Amino acid sequence: METANLAPTARPRAGHLGADVRGVDLSAPLPAATIDAIGEMLVDHLVLFFADQHLDDEQQLAFASQFGDPYVHPLGRGSDRPVRCERIVDDVEHPPYQDTWHTDVSWDFTPPVYGTLRAIDIPSRGGDTIWSSMYAAYESLSPAMQQAIAALSATHTMGAAASFISKAGAEAVARARESFPGAVHPVVATHPVSGRRYLNVNREFTESIVGLHGDESRAILGFLTDRATDPNVHVRHSWREGDVALWDERCTQHFAVADYLPERREMGRVAVG
Repeated sequence: METANLAPTARPRAGHLGADVRGVDLSAPLPAATIDAIGEMLVDHLVLFFADQHLDDEQQLAFASQFGDPYVHPLGRGSDRPVRCERIVDDVEHPPYQDTWHTDVSWDFTPPVYGTLRAIDIPSRGGDTIWSSMYAAYESLSPAMQQAIAALSATHTMGAAASFISKAGAEAVARARESFPGAVHPVVATHPVSGRRYLNVNREFTESIVGLHGDESRAILGFLTDRATDPNVHVRHSWREGDVALWDERCTQHFAVADYLPERREMGRVAVG
């Protein structure tokens, strides 16, 4: 299907982000022109959806690796396990914890740049994923608020880490917490490609704003992280087996809807930096 990879097209899905991409086969290495075209689509649309791909773990890892080096989660660093596609299995015995607004591993010093998900086992209903544009969230603020937060920084940590303990165990979490006690990032960041500003705080991992009293920090963080919950800045995807999503981790947040238990949901995840 190499000819299908020469001129992929994107059809916008929502007002601020999201697009369905056609004319590309992700199972084989992509031509340089196609990689460049997808990169431009990411700048424009932030989240891309590819239907009917039906990749395996190795193919998903190879696809993601064309956009950066595979990102190793802090929980897996220091081990000799080869880089691989991570399986996320949510069921009654392993309940989902991704139903919070977050940017993946924002508590790392160098978080991932792009994320990929592929649908492996999808419940009969529910299990959608929602993304929000942090560009649009920032632009929804008044000029006075934008100016007030322009120079602020915030500390990001693992937080309670309930999901990590559930999936990786308390010992692995304790080791990761010791090596990665937290990272400080600007509250308002500038995207290195688009040059646009975006809100860089999230409910799950942003602990406090540097230099503020606790009550001040909680009030401002609560207001800012609420911007991600506004449906006006969302795109929502209902998964079908074989779907693949690719998104910019920096200027988006996402929320995995956990409305399908006792049914099972399994996804493949690869991030790159």
